[in-house]
Amino acid sequence: MTSSYERELGRELAVVGITGRLRARILHEFADHLASDPGADLGEPRELACQFADQLGSARAMTAAVGSFAALMVAGLVFAVAFAFSGSAAFGAVPGGAPSIGRIATGVALLAPQLSFVAGILAALRWLRRRGTATLPAAEARVIVRRAAVGVLAGIASMASLGALAIVYRHHASATWGTFTITAAAAGTAGLLAALRPVWAASRLRPVADGPAGDVFDDLGGLVPRALRGRPWRLAAIVAGGVAVAITVAGVPASDAFDGAVRGIADALVCLLGFATLGRYLGLWSPRRAGEGRRFGRL
Repeated sequence: MTSSYERELGRELAVVGITGRLRARILHEFADHLASDPGADLGEPRELACQFADQLGSARAMTAAVGSFAALMVAGLVFAVAFAFSGSAAFGAVPGGAPSIGRIATGVALLAPQLSFVAGILAALRWLRRRGTATLPAAEARVIVRRAAVGVLAGIASMASLGALAIVYRHHASATWGTFTITAAAAGTAGLLAALRPVWAASRLRPVADGPAGDVFDDLGGLVPRALRGRPWRLAAIVAGGVAVAITVAGVPASDAFDGAVRGIADALVCLLGFATLGRYLGLWSPRRAGEGRRFGRL
């Protein structure tokens, strides 16, 4: 009886993604329990396997969110310092005689940090909203892991581009800046690579519970005005407009309002493009919720 129960439990654990040493440890604990109490009613193997998947998968998703956010905070800090003291050599116009690959590295260094910042913040927001929850729906855990993964991978791209800029423009910037930037990029990359481990673990074991994935309104909660709830595109347009205005205003003190407006409009368009291409993947919106918002708006 004991061996039959263990075999069935082992099969059900494998079905929900619990394999390797974790599966062996669970089976060992159940074997010890049955050895001491052969008549114990441990429940149906399928239900037990689902419970393990829900609890362990939820915990791993939350750990991935926290770990990725912490690593991105450190990487973002060193990137900001390198950016602030770079002058115009790395992030401005390409100096004469510099390799053309510098343009590519500069473009990645300007876009990838924004993506990593947004994805990391979104993962942290969902963790903050759900930190007291023991079990997450499978769809929600998947969104959290995606956010953590995108944030970390974009962060690694940011660090790689930063290091490439320090090498490409080594003759156009100070030696101190170049040394610091290469060292900071290496340290930031190491931290982000370490953060990939819990993300990978969470991607391999997820909950199986039913439930919605949620969207940006679940992330922000009461911070979103009632008139905007259920209308993700309207919210995205307002945020993009705010970005454009903020960048334009920031250029006024430097008598650079026109160029600031151009940069602001460009950044706003990038925000909307990112919302359209990655918004659904990162759980910011779904066709169903957007449709509900339109229906509610007509009531």
